[in-house]
Amino acid sequence: MSAFIGPIHYWLYGKIRLVVEREDFLFDRAAAMCGPTAEELREQVRQTYGQPLPDADLGELIDHANIHGWLQRQIKIAETREAAFIGELLAACGDAADNLIAQAFADHGRLAGERARALGKYDLTAAPGIHTALNDHYLNGMPCDQADSVVAAAADRVAWKTGACLQEPNWRRAGVDTGTMTRFTRAWLAGFVAGANPAFAYRATAGGQPGSAATQEIAAAAA
Repeated sequence: MSAFIGPIHYWLYGKIRLVVEREDFLFDRAAAMCGPTAEELREQVRQTYGQPLPDADLGELIDHANIHGWLQRQIKIAETREAAFIGELLAACGDAADNLIAQAFADHGRLAGERARALGKYDLTAAPGIHTALNDHYLNGMPCDQADSVVAAAADRVAWKTGACLQEPNWRRAGVDTGTMTRFTRAWLAGFVAGANPAFAYRATAGGQPGSAATQEIAAAAA
């Protein structure tokens, strides 16, 4: 294993794998609704955008000569393929698929939040700890991108401003409406926070579209 594969690379790899897991979670829901059609759509997007990463240690997969580039490429593949699968489901099944996808994202987010709580490594009794857990799980570009900036932090509320949506280029590459993908993503974020601590809630308080300097927050549910 390369000496340059450090904790931050495994941290990012784990977040990429969570997107792959979410795609599989969505596929299982879609297969229950659409049957063989879901399998056909999944194979179609995999042939176009690439196969998911196998369940293996990062050291066995990564390009040791280009670690940063390999991780960046895997983000692009995972996000584009997931969006393409969503786009195909929406085209094939319409409103029924929209409802299914939104619920699948919310449910998967909740499961991820519950797993974060089970780790016992975060202080989930306060908003900053929930925010840290969320950042450890939510794939939002490379660590050097720093698209979000925290604008308020207290025990009962953390708010951050998003200057640009780092997923948007991959969603557009897949030909999927960015507003729709933003809605699904926010359902996942809300699910994660509820799973981590149901006494708190995720809210998007401004900015309906990617790239519009949206303000997002984790706050005590009664606030």
